[in-house]
Amino acid sequence: MPDTTLAATSTAALVADERARSAELARRADARRNLLQNAGVMIPFVLVLVAGVAAVPNFASGSNVTNMLVNAAILAIVGYGMTLVIAVRGIDLSVGSAQALAACIAASAVNSAGPLVGAVVGIAVGAGLGLVNGVIVTRLRVPGFIATLSTMSVFRGLVLLFTGGAPIMIASSGFKSVATGSVLGIPVPFLIAVVIGAGAWFALDRMRFGKHVVAVGGSPEAAVDTGISVSRVVLLSYLAAGAAAGIGGVLLASQLGVVNGSVATGLELQAIAIVVLGGTSMAGGRPRIIGTFVAALLLSMINSGLNLLNVPSFYQYVALGALLVFALSIDGAQRAAVRRMLEGRLS
Repeated sequence: MPDTTLAATSTAALVADERARSAELARRADARRNLLQNAGVMIPFVLVLVAGVAAVPNFASGSNVTNMLVNAAILAIVGYGMTLVIAVRGIDLSVGSAQALAACIAASAVNSAGPLVGAVVGIAVGAGLGLVNGVIVTRLRVPGFIATLSTMSVFRGLVLLFTGGAPIMIASSGFKSVATGSVLGIPVPFLIAVVIGAGAWFALDRMRFGKHVVAVGGSPEAAVDTGISVSRVVLLSYLAAGAAAGIGGVLLASQLGVVNGSVATGLELQAIAIVVLGGTSMAGGRPRIIGTFVAALLLSMINSGLNLLNVPSFYQYVALGALLVFALSIDGAQRAAVRRMLEGRLS
């Protein structure tokens, strides 16, 4: 009996040691992941900020800072929705077309029914388009890439049909003042982006829905085993992405004062770039709302700096592509480092 007791004690001790080692590896892996995620966006953000202030004329002027904040706010809001979709292992290539359609319909509604109705209609249109994407992905079982690649074309075609190829000019000065207004010197769109971002962060970090998003992104099969409705979480994620595109479309219409069928072209690549650069992995998992927000500011600074330096616009596409490659490489390095850490090959 004493030998049996001793053996049982030794086995229990070995199990406890193994669990402690696994917990330590998980903790270190999470720390390595956070370091790579933060470095991936903060290092280029600081470098671009310093370079812009030091080398670009009028970069830090009041008017340019305001313009950068407004552009970053519109991009960040769309990025929040994309963050949610990517976190559940999806993708939404239709956000640019959805934003354009929402902006054009909102502009028309503003002219016919007033600013408030126009804003509500624009957001509702975006949410409806997101719901369409979600239904196609969850009910028809079409992969998100294929589904949203298809709806990207459909939505853009609907924009052109709605506008007839002609621009829509917004007559309401009150509606246009939303993008140009400020509170204590801070642009209203930027404040809206901060408020929406704070709400998104709270929902994803502190509420049950956020835990479900992390579970679905980590392993849909395991999420099903725990009783989570994966289809519901994915559907709500696409719906939120569409609503975010709608809000962005309303703000874009307010900023431009005139919209047409070509607005927001290429927005999907910008949104994907800031989400991945902000630390949300393309493989799914924990969404990084704050990282997306910082990355939106970074991309806005890059675009502004290139414009002030009179760099041809097509070089901005080169810069965006390079930034996306950098973001994806950081994502790949992060996942590889975490995998090696969990396997115990790093000391």
